[in-house]
Amino acid sequence: MLKGSCLCGKITIEVPDEFEYMGNCHCSECRKFTGSDYSSVGGISSEKFRYITGESIARTYRKSEETELVFCGECGSSLYSRKRTGGKHNIRLGILDSVPSHKPSFHIHTASRASWSEITDNLKQFEKGPNGA
Repeated sequence: MLKGSCLCGKITIEVPDEFEYMGNCHCSECRKFTGSDYSSVGGISSEKFRYITGESIARTYRKSEETELVFCGECGSSLYSRKRTGGKHNIRLGILDSVPSHKPSFHIHTASRASWSEITDNLKQFEKGPNGA
């Protein structure tokens, strides 16, 4: 099991090392939610996500009908996004305290990446999402 936590440590989570995908999203919304030039995430079934501590202080922002963004109500750490009907949690890899067995393998929404950000690796790139969305 992988453990993760927010900056203040009041929220701790646990997920199995079974990410279905790991990638870097460059869309403007992920940039705003994380405060960085892109967001590294790992997707996992919502059923496999578990709070260890701090669930009561987690705050949710409903970005759209399908997507909720969750962050710590104390320190503001970006924790994950949840796809409501898709049954997925996209865990922000930066909150992991344990090392996953895989690494991000792609970049998505590269057409909207920050103009000052340069992708310098050889990972697969998608101008939109991997399915064209």
